[in-house]
Amino acid sequence: MTSMMLHCGASEVTRAQVEAVPIPTPTRTWHPLAYGQSISFLHDQAERVLGLKVANERYGLNQDGKQMFALLTLDTGSDETALALGLRNSYNKTLKNCCAGGQSVFVCDNLCISGSSFMVMRKNTKNVWRDFRNMITAQIRGALKNYEQVQRDTARMKATPCHEQRGYSILGVAVGNGLLTPTQASVAFGDWRKPRHEAFAERNLWSLYNAVTEGLKKGSAARMLDRHAAAHDFFSERLAS
Repeated sequence: MTSMMLHCGASEVTRAQVEAVPIPTPTRTWHPLAYGQSISFLHDQAERVLGLKVANERYGLNQDGKQMFALLTLDTGSDETALALGLRNSYNKTLKNCCAGGQSVFVCDNLCISGSSFMVMRKNTKNVWRDFRNMITAQIRGALKNYEQVQRDTARMKATPCHEQRGYSILGVAVGNGLLTPTQASVAFGDWRKPRHEAFAERNLWSLYNAVTEGLKKGSAARMLDRHAAAHDFFSERLAS
């Protein structure tokens, strides 16, 4: 699940507004990295390294532009799973440069940022631009490989029948293993019994997985990616068995 949440004072803005924020003067020990420079680099990496264009981009500014948050969703041609890149930075020394990527990315103005494939950070010190670029480049191909694996797992789950009673049994194991809390389990059981989305009406492992992910929406946003990663591992075990 990929999302950007702005609920701690940040306002959603355009890319042009982000790039228009004045860049502060560097000091001997502090070297701010221009917002626009990082954003352009992510666009370039997506197209040149991954061969993908940015399908959707969201930006947020907080503290009079001194903090920046961004989420770029790439066009993979799939309506069910996404590949995204998240970014945050600051012009007031409150945040390190940070980039996260994967099929699930979470960016929030409460300073939480995470990615299912990678997350890299770099302080605004000497050589920040060179090092930050190299860190992202070293990770971004792996994000695509992980995404492609998720696509293969999705296809296998769709091809794996799961009758209603087996679904209830698997959900019970998920609760017993601590994957689902009682509140989350209530949602998951309800969605498996009567899917809220027509696309998940078919009785297969993919539909059951999505019933679980609906349940996992209940809980701390900061831990959302951890919950979804655990769910993916849990269902990967079901595929292997």
